[in-house]
Amino acid sequence: MYCVRPSLHGATSRWLAVMLLALLPAYAQAQTFTAEAAVEKLQVYVGEPFVFQIQVKGADTPDEPTLGGLTGFNAQQLGGQQNSSQSVTIVNGRMNRTVSKGYVFNYRLTAQQPGALTIPAITVTAEGKTVRTRPVTIRVQEPSENEDFKLRVSLSDSEAYVGQPVTMTVTWYIGGNVRDFAFNLPILDDGRFDVIAFDPAVPAQSKDYLRIALGDQRAIAKKDTGDLNGRTYTTVRFQKILIPKQAGSIALPQATVSCQATGLRARRRSLLDEFFSDPMGMVTAGSETIIAPANAVSLKVNNLPAAGRPAQFSGLIGRYSIKAEAVPTDMNVGDPITLSMRISGPSYLANVELPPLQEQTSLARDFRIPQDRAPGAVQGRAKVFTQTIRATHPGLTQIPPIELSYFNPDSGTYETAKTDPIPITVKGARIITARDAEGVESSAVIQTGIETNEGGIGANYEGFDALQNQAQGIAAWLRSPLWTAFIFLPPLTYFGLLAFMFTQRRQADPAVRKAQRAHRDLENTLDELLKTASTGDQQDAALLDALRRYLGHRLALPPGALTYTDVHQEFENRDVSQEVLDDLKAVFERCEAGRYAGGVLAGQDLAGTSRRMLEVAEKLEEQLS
Repeated sequence: MYCVRPSLHGATSRWLAVMLLALLPAYAQAQTFTAEAAVEKLQVYVGEPFVFQIQVKGADTPDEPTLGGLTGFNAQQLGGQQNSSQSVTIVNGRMNRTVSKGYVFNYRLTAQQPGALTIPAITVTAEGKTVRTRPVTIRVQEPSENEDFKLRVSLSDSEAYVGQPVTMTVTWYIGGNVRDFAFNLPILDDGRFDVIAFDPAVPAQSKDYLRIALGDQRAIAKKDTGDLNGRTYTTVRFQKILIPKQAGSIALPQATVSCQATGLRARRRSLLDEFFSDPMGMVTAGSETIIAPANAVSLKVNNLPAAGRPAQFSGLIGRYSIKAEAVPTDMNVGDPITLSMRISGPSYLANVELPPLQEQTSLARDFRIPQDRAPGAVQGRAKVFTQTIRATHPGLTQIPPIELSYFNPDSGTYETAKTDPIPITVKGARIITARDAEGVESSAVIQTGIETNEGGIGANYEGFDALQNQAQGIAAWLRSPLWTAFIFLPPLTYFGLLAFMFTQRRQADPAVRKAQRAHRDLENTLDELLKTASTGDQQDAALLDALRRYLGHRLALPPGALTYTDVHQEFENRDVSQEVLDDLKAVFERCEAGRYAGGVLAGQDLAGTSRRMLEVAEKLEEQLS
């Protein structure tokens, strides 16, 4: 504390005292480095996701902890953020500054089994210091069947062989309004299987498909309707391919789907196709968390028999056939022959490879075959391969049959499919001469002798009238095509290269150009929509399409059937604030409610919804720039 005596210069003295106080050293309180574990719930159901946090104090840049000791849970990273603050206090002229450093790691955990599961102590390191969180015990209960929401899992085969692809179909039956749904498929992390995506081809602008999250993976699901136990439900169906890696009777771990179920009083049937409930302007009767368990599913897996296994067997299991075509069929030795082979078989053909043609003895004996094998392309229930071969000697009359060995699970035996032989004619190679290479006609007479000229050396000279005045200087250079090219070609080439580079740069990444134009295109689309006379349903469809197109171009995603769930994580990864995300979700729900609610909200407040959409887009542009 400083005291200043009154004087004629009192104001100046007081000012000097304040400056001295400001220059005093600031004392920052030391903060202890700690880490605490926090969970959203202590009691959950199997398959119910919940938030798990590691709250760090005393450091704002800790290392990412490892959750390797976490068992019984499926963990998904949700990112992290700094949680730091500082405050300044002045007591008796002394300034104290308190700096609070912090960081929060966020995860989504999903219990995979019932019982008391413990989240172990997690080690956190920052700036060479190490601390550990306290263990947390979670009580996990078995979910029970619900009349309105059911989950069914089915397999294409109840018995298979090691390496045989089996199609798993997951169907969710929905009998009410839902939101914030999440699937839990422990089979995705089951080491007894290879799990492969099996997504359908989505037609352009189709409204019947949606992209759903499966932990760190995704799947394309088809929306439809279906009957179960005498009741009609809205259904969501997707598929995965399971390839068993070991023999035995395997019970698939139970799948679940969790959702927030809501009841709407405003109308009798209120299920939205896009599964968003509580639309604006409607009264809800509350919501509750529903966990729908799947039925029990098992698969018997057998080892492939060793007896009778062909040397050419490549692991294909199923029923296959192979056909081949060749173009041309009349050729010279060494001419390229395009050999197309079509392998037909089960619905899943991604794992089918072209058999090594070098190992086809009769083919390799008479034809030159490249070492590289064509990758092939799936076309419906067939996979087509194209390979170039060349005949090595004349007189060949056919391309011999090409064999494909596979194991037939129906008969339990190894079988071999063969192509039909392809008739061909191979002639001897024509010798290419220098005249062929130079384009000289065969009928031309080539002068090989040396002629004498009786005029002697004088015959090489002309008379004086053949001499012309050869002017020199710049004017003569400009009249010369050679000098003209020498002078003007470099700058023309330079400007041409600049134009080419500019064009290439503009065309290099069309997705970037779409992202830059996305906001302007949205404004133009909404302006045109406000001027167009159309029905309420048409307006709501156009609003939803405009929003999807803007977000798809902004994030370089297919806009056809985007939902809020699809873009939420993308924007979170780009540090968009939760407030803006909430506004975006509200606009999405309004547009989807008007589009899919069967006319309840169709055409209401077009101008207001357009204005809200533009406001959200402007906020996104500010935070993404």
